[in-house]
Amino acid sequence: MSDFDNLATEVNDGILGRNSGIPMGFTRLNNYISIRKSNIYLLGGYTGSGKTSLLDDAFVLNPVDYLLKNRERENIDLQIIYWSMERRKNFKLAKWISRRIFLDHGIIIPVNRMMGWCNREQRLTPDEHDLFLLHREYIEAIQSVVTIFDGPENPTGIRNYIKKMCLEQGKVEDVDEYHKVYLPDKPNKIILNIKDHIGLHKKEKMLTTKKEIIDKGSEDDRYNRDFFGVSTVALSQFNRDIANPMRIKNGDVEPMLEDFKDSGSTQEDADIVLSLFDPMRYKVPDPSGYQLDKLKDSMGRKKYRSLKILKNSYGSDDVRIGLAFQPEIGMFKEMPKLNDTTDIDYERIIDNQYFLS
Repeated sequence: MSDFDNLATEVNDGILGRNSGIPMGFTRLNNYISIRKSNIYLLGGYTGSGKTSLLDDAFVLNPVDYLLKNRERENIDLQIIYWSMERRKNFKLAKWISRRIFLDHGIIIPVNRMMGWCNREQRLTPDEHDLFLLHREYIEAIQSVVTIFDGPENPTGIRNYIKKMCLEQGKVEDVDEYHKVYLPDKPNKIILNIKDHIGLHKKEKMLTTKKEIIDKGSEDDRYNRDFFGVSTVALSQFNRDIANPMRIKNGDVEPMLEDFKDSGSTQEDADIVLSLFDPMRYKVPDPSGYQLDKLKDSMGRKKYRSLKILKNSYGSDDVRIGLAFQPEIGMFKEMPKLNDTTDIDYERIIDNQYFLS
């Protein structure tokens, strides 16, 4: 088959809807990006900005919910490998159940109460425990798609796992003396390799610095994308320059590509780079113009973040999207467009009703 024939096949797949990917649960964001094969996504945020919650919402929970509801009409399969290098598995599952209980019943049960990390008076009531037990099938449904590994892992361990998995689900054939091609058993299957977060990789032999380790992992992500068609979501923290007093004084604290920590390779290798920003943390106006004084509740909880597409190899970048944030359960929802946002919208975000609509 010629190169043009290969291209024509992919174009025809696009006409048939096979290349559209899986929506991430955010209407405006989905106009620019979706979860597809052969992509590297890089998501950055400062410590405590909620970046892991956004990762889980956009790349795990919303996509899995979508596929579970639309399996009969969608000819797409999804497999997620989740390297949870910062939080152990039970914490993550508890957070996901807390979010689901809120969506199903409108009741907020934070993880610290669910896990008993609280005073006796705050522990789960029998009724709340019953709600928790109702979600066994929900977690089992998620785990039919998502495999979680908790604890740090080095790039070689991740690379070997992905390679072994791909070879179990397809085969490699020689194109000619110098070229090989990978043929998956299920061409419409998306494999998503999530790393939370890349600054916590275990050390490797012969790699002495964190930058070298991160660069090696990014090099592996490129290979997995280009040869196996595996997509990667890499989570990264920003460096301390974002809190530079001069930047804060000038109001220039919105994240840039240069603010990613420890390495420049990750930004260069990624197809899509996203940043999550909390303007209230730096006491600066919201870049999109939302009224931040109306987005903090009486307990001081900040219920807003700004999401920006810093790089998009296949479409528009420099795009901002305001996100309402429910920090107790780690859930995000797109704000109404700025000109459409009313005082009632702000009030509904504060009282949590906005997240249920």
